[in-house]
Amino acid sequence: MQISSLTRLEERKDSLSFECNFLEQRIDLPVTGKYNATNAMIAAYAALQEGVSETAIAQAFSKLELTRNRTEWKKAANGADILSDVYNANPTAMRLILETFSTIPANPGGRKLAVLADMKELGADSKSMHGLMITSLNPEIVTDLFLYGQDMEALYDYAKEIYPPGKVHYFIKNDEKDQFEQLTKAVRESLTPADQILLKGSNSMNLAKLVEDLEDGN
Repeated sequence: MQISSLTRLEERKDSLSFECNFLEQRIDLPVTGKYNATNAMIAAYAALQEGVSETAIAQAFSKLELTRNRTEWKKAANGADILSDVYNANPTAMRLILETFSTIPANPGGRKLAVLADMKELGADSKSMHGLMITSLNPEIVTDLFLYGQDMEALYDYAKEIYPPGKVHYFIKNDEKDQFEQLTKAVRESLTPADQILLKGSNSMNLAKLVEDLEDGN
C-alpha cells in the first residue's frame, strides 16, 4: 500500500477534512493548515500498520490538541480573530502558515493583518531568507504588515515596494534597541473587531506576549 496525496481537502478557519486512498473514512481535524493534514495522513498510515482501527484513528484526530501557540485561534479583547503560531519559526513553517492564513476567507467587513518576527538560527543567509517571504505575501489579501526584528528589515525593504503607503510597519529589535512596546501599540490601534491577525516568529521574539496583550486589551 502506498500513501497517496490528499484528496478532497477542505480547509476552514479552525478545522479541515480530507480523504486519502488507504482510508475509507473521511478524516476531520480541529485545526487548519494543509501541512497538518499531511502530517495526519502520515500518522494515520503508521497507525494502520500497527493495527489501529480506522474508527480509533478518526476519533483520535477529532480530539487532537496542538501545543499552545501553534496554529491556535484566539480572540482579541475587541473581538478580532487571532491566529497565534508563535511557538517557533523557520522559512518553511512561515510560508505554510501564510498560505493557510491567506486561503481562509476574511471576516465580513474585516481585513487580514500579519505580524511577522525574526526567525532565528538561520545562519549567514538569514536576511535573504527573511526577504524571500515576500513571495508568500499578496497585498490584496494580507493588507497590513507589522515586521519586527533586525532580519525582518530585509522583508520590509521588499514589502514597502509593493504595498500601499502606510500598510507596512517595521519595528527594530537588536542589542541596542527594542521597539516591542511601539509594535504592540501600533497593532492594537490598527486592529478592528472584524479583522483577522496572524502572528508568527521565533519564540525568543516574544510574540506570545503580544498575543496575551491583545487578548487582555489592557
